[in-house]
Amino acid sequence: MLTSRVQLLDAGTPARAISARVRGGELEIVRRGWFADAASAGELWPESRHLMHVMAVVRDGQGRGVISHLSAAAVHGLPLYRLRPSRVHLTTDAPTRIASGPDVFRHVARLPSSDVTTVDGIVCTTLERTVFDCVRTLPMEAAISIADAAERSFAFRGREWDQNAADLWRNAMHSRVGRACGGRGIRAARFVADFAGGTAQVPLESVGTTQCHRWGL
Repeated sequence: MLTSRVQLLDAGTPARAISARVRGGELEIVRRGWFADAASAGELWPESRHLMHVMAVVRDGQGRGVISHLSAAAVHGLPLYRLRPSRVHLTTDAPTRIASGPDVFRHVARLPSSDVTTVDGIVCTTLERTVFDCVRTLPMEAAISIADAAERSFAFRGREWDQNAADLWRNAMHSRVGRACGGRGIRAARFVADFAGGTAQVPLESVGTTQCHRWGL
């Protein structure tokens, strides 16, 4: 679905024709130099649309950093409840800030190798680090939806719930939150770590449980 301007030109499509296809609604601009079939892209969920944007940024080789935050959530297959990200998030542990761009947001933070993995060829933060970054920076409903989905993907084996795996996941999250005491968004992260249960099957179930908690039910 994703194709570059260079690929289109190499395939014999003139630059003028590319522009005409964009104006005519046949091609959708994913980012500068990257396009998608508009009809197919229009059928995608927000998570898949953002993943396509992530892939374009990765293929452009946007300097140092790994895919992180809600962009890594999309790579890991986690839900982006009511989020329509316009920028791809990367994290680097470079000592000096690296400028962001109109469609790329760069974070500077400590990033040990144990927090980095590769999913489908995309270098990104691990599932645990991704959830930790998201729950500190996203609205509560989106954060809990991501935390629930991540725990479920970690602890649900086949058709059975692995309680030992769930306990391992929750202990790891509590430990990570505890080590970051005083950091940005830690109060929200502590609440999510305590509240998220992983049994919700869809984001609306996570959101509904959160609202019931707010109402004291």
